[in-house]
Amino acid sequence: MEQRVLLTGPSPRGWHRLQQYLECPQKFAWHYRFGRDSDGKLLSGETEQNNAPPLVKGSLVHLGLAHHYARMKETQEGRDPDLYLKPAEAIDLVSETNGPEWTQWKSLTTDCTLAYIDHYVDEKMKILRVEELMEGTFGGYRFTGRLDLVTEDSRGRVWAWDHKTTGRIQAKQQQFYSVSGQLIGYQWLARGAYGEKFAGMRVNLVQHGNGDFRFERPRMLQAPALYNRFPQTVVDAEQGIATLEASGRPHDEWPRAMNEMTCYGRYGACRHLEKCKWGASTT
Repeated sequence: MEQRVLLTGPSPRGWHRLQQYLECPQKFAWHYRFGRDSDGKLLSGETEQNNAPPLVKGSLVHLGLAHHYARMKETQEGRDPDLYLKPAEAIDLVSETNGPEWTQWKSLTTDCTLAYIDHYVDEKMKILRVEELMEGTFGGYRFTGRLDLVTEDSRGRVWAWDHKTTGRIQAKQQQFYSVSGQLIGYQWLARGAYGEKFAGMRVNLVQHGNGDFRFERPRMLQAPALYNRFPQTVVDAEQGIATLEASGRPHDEWPRAMNEMTCYGRYGACRHLEKCKWGASTT
């Protein structure tokens, strides 16, 4: 039996795409339009893989947790959990495939994932979905999300979960994620799928530090005005993209944020910064 490796990461019409446009239209164009063919594939040798250490560590822990819960789901439903690789095996395979910038974090992320599994060894929740693509429509525009985890508790309530890795869990993170368009969009998708059974969103915080592991599961704080505004935000972003496309404006001349808070984010400089500073020929 060939064992599966789960696909994690952004979905095809998800928030990550719209967020890039809302942050900086030029950033969106660099990523989704410039130097690509009609199918969106890169014409140059530029890689889309981001090897920033926080993102690599987060990706590998996400992968390990996805395999843990996928195997749990198979067991709960009376099937063979070995349909999926064990978490450590999945982390090993993907890190080796992606090269040394990933393999250097293999041991840490494996240890973190196994510590998480041990910490929550007695959890009884029913697993409904693991890394499954969900979608809805807002103002005629398709919106997708790959939810990390959807569960049902002993009272029949459905919860959506998003795994968030961090070097250090801090109290401000609960506030920080309450304004995330990604997580607000996930709530819309989950409520559309489960209706009144949907109880809310939980942020599954996983601290990896330097081997100092810690885990918390706060309920996502409510932001009702942002939640109610979300469909219009999707429409506004999609219409903005369409307007720029229809204008015939070259993809390297879209509006630029020119803001140090945008050009330098949580993980360092925007990967397209040099093109903005020096021109499109700069790689």
